Amino acid sequence: MAKSIRPNVAIGIMIVALAAFGLTPLQAQETCKVNEDVSAKNTKYTEQHIFNIDDTPGHIIRIFELVRSYPDDRPNCEGLKRTQTILHSSVDYVNGNGTLHGYATTTYENGDKIFAEVHGISQTVVNPDGSKKGSFSGVTLFTGGTGKYQRVRGLTREKTDFDIAAGYNQSHTEGEYWIEK
Repeated sequence: MAKSIRPNVAIGIMIVALAAFGLTPLQAQETCKVNEDVSAKNTKYTEQHIFNIDDTPGHIIRIFELVRSYPDDRPNCEGLKRTQTILHSSVDYVNGNGTLHGYATTTYENGDKIFAEVHGISQTVVNPDGSKKGSFSGVTLFTGGTGKYQRVRGLTREKTDFDIAAGYNQSHTEGEYWIEK
């Protein structure tokens, strides 16, 4: 008859096995949920450069700075309100369709900042009247920050409607972040 392993010994073996495979038990992190809209009236393209690429008609590389302000922001999980986000980004488009990559810095009322990397896809549809409607779907990865946010991590998903010619940019964001201990 086989001997049963005592529960404490079994737990010890499991912890050693997990550690051997690099899977140590994680301490639970408190997460902060994000679900918000940012109005186009609080968003401005402050600088942009467009380079025409001659390999395909409509192919451009666009580099831009986008600034969002938050005059009516709600306090986040740490009790702080954002003052602004600055996004520095590049896009590689053919007729308004292509990839985006950028970096964002969000500043809070106490001066603390969150740094993030943004990736996504933009698509542009030409309406029957000839006007264009752009949409962006992407993710933002929180990579660190200053002050309370030195060890911030997280991921949000963005859905943005935009019109480059009109300077219009309105966004919905949802996801979560946490501060590593």
